[in-house]
Parts: sequence; C-alpha cells; structure tokens
Amino acid sequence: MKRNIYLKMKSLREAKEIMFRRFPGTSCLGTETVSVENAVGRVLAEPVFALLSSPNFHSAAMDGIAVKAEDTFGTSETRPTELVIGTGAYYLNTGHVLPPNTDAVIMIEHVTRLDAQTVRIEAPAFPWQHVRKMGEDIVATELLFSRNHVVTPYCLGALLAGGITSVVVHRRPKVLIVPTGSELIDWQDVHPEHLLPGQVIESNSYVLGNLVEAAGGVYVRHEKVMDAVEALKTAVSEAVSSDFDMVLMVGGSSAGS
Repeated sequence: MKRNIYLKMKSLREAKEIMFRRFPGTSCLGTETVSVENAVGRVLAEPVFALLSSPNFHSAAMDGIAVKAEDTFGTSETRPTELVIGTGAYYLNTGHVLPPNTDAVIMIEHVTRLDAQTVRIEAPAFPWQHVRKMGEDIVATELLFSRNHVVTPYCLGALLAGGITSVVVHRRPKVLIVPTGSELIDWQDVHPEHLLPGQVIESNSYVLGNLVEAAGGVYVRHEKVMDAVEALKTAVSEAVSSDFDMVLMVGGSSAGS
C-alpha cells in the first residue's frame, strides 16, 4: 500500500473558498415560523415590522399630578397656583395613562397638599413635561429587524413590545458528526480506571457537536466507525442521502497509512 507522508494543508480562507465553490447555495436553507419566545439564537428569514407602538398611549414618566400645562402658566413662588384634584389635576404614578385633556406631569416632590382635594404648585409646567409620548420606543409599522438578523434576548423584548408573537426564521442546519478510529471507545462503555493502553475516549464529536449548537445548528452524533474504507464510505453515503445539511468526519491528525 502506498503510504501518505505529508498532509496537504489548507488555510482557513482557502478551505472556505473551496467549500463554497464546490457547494454553492448551501446557505439557502428552508424557513419555518416559530413563536417569539423560542426565537432567540435564530436567524430571521424576513424583515420584521412593528404592529404596535410602544408605549401605545401617553404615560407619566414621574409620580405626581397630571395637568394641562397652560393652566399652570404664570405660576411662581410669589404667585402659586391652587389646583383641584379630579378637576384640573389628577394623581398618578409612573407608567399610568395620562387622563384626557392633560399634557404634562408635575413631580410629586413639587406639589404641596393643602387638603384632600386641593394642591398647590409654585412653578409652571410645560407641554409634555415628564411624559412618555406614544411611540417613544417603537412606532407601529417601523422596521424592527432586517432579514438575516440574529435574534437575541434583547430583540425578544422589542418584538413583543411591537406586538410580534411569531417570526419566520431560517431552518437550523442539521449536521451529522461521524467519529472514526478503531482505537476509540465511548465514555459510557468504560470506567477511566479500566482504560487499556491504546484506547482513547472519544470526545471530539461532543466538542464539535456543541460548537454546532452554539453556532445555531443542530447535530446528531453517529456511532463510531472503525478504520475501514468501506465502513467509512457507507457511513458517508447513508448520511448524504438523508436529510443532513452537512456531514463532518472526525479523523486522525496525521497523513497515516
């Protein structure tokens, strides 16, 4: 048998060029629709536009009283203004909806309570003071995320706030990992203390498999294949005729025989 002495090494850049030239269109995976709660880590296949504004109402940005700003114009320390709760002023907390005919919030620290129905202020408010306007974060119909965007936990918050409950994503690539080598044994089959000279606990497939998962794919681990050409051919042939998008063979580190 002719023995290989040297490996023909390729740089990562060369390897990528060869792979994508030989296998054009490998990035064209199918799509599926998933709920937003399960979309983290997935890649959007379509742009996503907001269905709702966030907030979808004018709300208080401070605890205090809601007023119509023009009703407070001219107020000063020497000319304080008294307001009646329920008529010209309304108590509210941060996040509450602004009552009708109000457009400003005066901080509770700047309000003096005279009695159960009357308060006094010593400074005017201006329109939209301490108010979160409708659509301050998100405006309905605006683009939230473009196609091919990777969804993160932060994106999930924006999607839900924008009224999006499901998204169309690229299908996760399915990868088969085939460990090869007659010296390999599975960790389930032997206790470390009983490992014989020449035996190696197979670990690479688990490392690669979890790297696949971390990169957004899903992996299946093939049972180990012995160092026999026909067995290797059979494993690859069966894999490529199945529904796998990629088949990775874990082989030796040198040219070998």
